[in-house]
Amino acid sequence: MEKKELKEFIHYLTQGKNISREQRLKVGELLARDYIQKGINATLKNGYVEEQHGFKALSALDTAYFLSQFNNPMGLKYLTHDFDSITDGRPQSIESIYNQVKEVLRKKDYKIPQSLWILINNFLEGKKKWSDTFGVAHDSYLINPMWIDWSNRNNMHPINNSIFAKEIMAFRSTIRLVSPSLKDICEKAKNGLSLNIEEDKLEKADFYTNTYILYVVIKRILLMMSRRGDKYPNVFISFKRNTDAEGRMLRKIIITQKDSYANKSLNDIIDRLAKNNEAGDFGSIRSILNGYCLWQIESIWDGQPLRWNILKTDNMSEIETIEGDSIRGFTHILTYYLV
Repeated sequence: MEKKELKEFIHYLTQGKNISREQRLKVGELLARDYIQKGINATLKNGYVEEQHGFKALSALDTAYFLSQFNNPMGLKYLTHDFDSITDGRPQSIESIYNQVKEVLRKKDYKIPQSLWILINNFLEGKKKWSDTFGVAHDSYLINPMWIDWSNRNNMHPINNSIFAKEIMAFRSTIRLVSPSLKDICEKAKNGLSLNIEEDKLEKADFYTNTYILYVVIKRILLMMSRRGDKYPNVFISFKRNTDAEGRMLRKIIITQKDSYANKSLNDIIDRLAKNNEAGDFGSIRSILNGYCLWQIESIWDGQPLRWNILKTDNMSEIETIEGDSIRGFTHILTYYLV
């Protein structure tokens, strides 16, 4: 298919009058998934993503440690913050920011999701556009000659230029979830869906992640729930803070479709995923979320209250029996580390 024909075809799928709203949402999710997963089988030079034959889980804790570099003056801080007056080797120019960030990206201490590495590298070097929280494409990048020239002439970080600052803050909001971002994501994700959504403490969410990935996943989960929305229209989305057994801080997004429970055998779903890593909604979401967070589903499966740990730590079993009284409906739990 020629490039022009492909563009017209995609436009038809996403904008065509004969395409239903649900079909457009589905196409959007598939395009997002393909964009995120593009090249996943290729080994990146930086070493963060290994060649994958089958599904290989990445560590959400590793990703959290990597993202904590955005708070580190000797790490990634100056991609999104003004220069400090301290001159202890910290970047004081765009060139020095670039060199420091490249050094961090070259390290192999952590294996992070490819989509995160691409987001940061594209904002740094501008080889391709990067997408903000809601999928809007940006072509701004740090080593743009205009940014370098302005910064060098004024001896200032480009964040002090109102035009450049707008782009820097757009990137910053794509790697850090701050109030009221989670509320905005849920509000936009439910557009066009016949669901009654109740929220709790979403405004308190504040942690580092790829917010575009989070938006894509929440939108996908709500789309799945909308398929049973005629019978079970009530959805509860909450944000909680707690700690794990090792005392590490956790941030949880919990999405429950009230009174709705699994209508398929859990063993059948697990067997299907074993044969095809991206089978159905569960396989697709697992691939997109891999490395960002833990992902669990709680429901009544085959008459039993169970927790299915889809993305988990090494010491978690894949299936756990839980108290039936704790289950209010089909529940997704996304657990992020804060370090």
